[in-house]
Amino acid sequence: MAASPIPLPTRPDDRRGLLPLLAIITLLTAWRALAIAASGLDLYVDEAQYWTWSQALAWGYFSKPPMIAAVIAATTSVCGDGELCVKSGALLLYPFTTVLIWAITRRLFDARTAFWAAIVFITLPGVALSSVIISTDVPLFLCWTAALYAYLKALDSDAWGWWLAAGIASGLGLLTKYTMAIFAISVLLHLAITPGLRRHFRSPKLYLTAALAALVFAPNLIWNAQNGWPTLGHTAQISGLEGGLNGGQHGLNWKSFGDFIAGQLGILGPVLFIAWLVQLATVRGWIRDERYRLLACFALPFLGAITAQSLIGRANANWAAMAYVGGTIFVVARLVETQRMKLLIAALALNLIVTVVAYHFDALAQVAGIELNRKNDVLNKRVRGWREYGEALAARQAAYPDSILLGDARDLIAEARYYAGPAGTAMLKWNPLHKADDYYAMSTTMAGLEGRDFVFVSRDAALPDNTAGRFEEITEIEPIHIAIHPDYALDFHVWRLRGWRGEK
Repeated sequence: MAASPIPLPTRPDDRRGLLPLLAIITLLTAWRALAIAASGLDLYVDEAQYWTWSQALAWGYFSKPPMIAAVIAATTSVCGDGELCVKSGALLLYPFTTVLIWAITRRLFDARTAFWAAIVFITLPGVALSSVIISTDVPLFLCWTAALYAYLKALDSDAWGWWLAAGIASGLGLLTKYTMAIFAISVLLHLAITPGLRRHFRSPKLYLTAALAALVFAPNLIWNAQNGWPTLGHTAQISGLEGGLNGGQHGLNWKSFGDFIAGQLGILGPVLFIAWLVQLATVRGWIRDERYRLLACFALPFLGAITAQSLIGRANANWAAMAYVGGTIFVVARLVETQRMKLLIAALALNLIVTVVAYHFDALAQVAGIELNRKNDVLNKRVRGWREYGEALAARQAAYPDSILLGDARDLIAEARYYAGPAGTAMLKWNPLHKADDYYAMSTTMAGLEGRDFVFVSRDAALPDNTAGRFEEITEIEPIHIAIHPDYALDFHVWRLRGWRGEK
């Protein structure tokens, strides 16, 4: 079969800059590990929930496919269940993603551009923040980048091995997050707009690659079918599409759109994001270059799809993160090619400053004499006080050792399961209406526990109306108050519920 129309670089085997890059990656990773260890911050609610999943591995969960749970299970099996080990998957996987960014860029351009693209990627504000938080974006970045590299190699060689590697990486990506499906759209678009590559539509390799991806993904589909399709339903709900256009509201959601675009400035950094938009607007400067056309095909469909979703429903800023694999390489390559190195270095410096502030926010605030409060602690207030909450809740339960912990909110259960010790790991969701609206509502039940006692925790000052008559005796006990800042605290009300009478 004819060679790929994407030209090879002048020195395709040039590896200059790789060793310095690996050294920088190692130093950055060590810095991030130290920042996590020194922060004293607790797990985010989602992180605590993902840790819960890792204790009971399955092919799917209420809100996500299984990859994130598998990653946490792997890391905690080696170094234990401390916060650093729970988060360490991010520290370990991003270096591999960055090296793949380097390899893709070197194949498309040269070793110098590859070095800068890799450095820019691993220091993007979005990646810097994601590196200290374990989330589905971490393995998805690796799967997306690996699939793109394998696709490039497949176009070069048409070897079965590279096509199948692309299929496996794509399938693993689907087991991480369903938006990996956009990769297939990017492949089809790239093949369709590149005359020299349309021949692949006649090749069985393309279709067997897709079939292999589907086969890898199949266990999650089977799990969803067996459990009433909870993950797909949750995805529609959080995107605001469950009730139709804009959640059933009239018109487009311009506020969501504005928030989403502002978020992209934060993920890529304001200088690089604006520079990329300007580059994209000057279509004549890149549209005939096969390298930039490929990068656009693997960035713009993802960014466009999530941007449209923000208009018709809602979208978090990080949902478009995969666009910045191709986007980062595109913007860096154009800046290097047009000799805008000062702008590139300025963007890199700004992103590093943002990272320093994010990682050392508390220390910098203290040095500056700034007292943290509800308004200015925008980065960390949501990850403060959960350890104290778990310890306080465990103490309440220890006073009634035969009682089972019970809660009415996902975050209260997730954090208690991680921080409240053995009693927390058995905590149940109060769900008398049997509405499967989160993982704990779906996976826990009070059936068969008639006659048992419970310690119930809630943010609300009054028990839900549907508890009346369901217990022999209800007694309010000492509430939990965790002071975070002078104007911000975590407050929870606690009751002892004796003698569960069962469903009525």
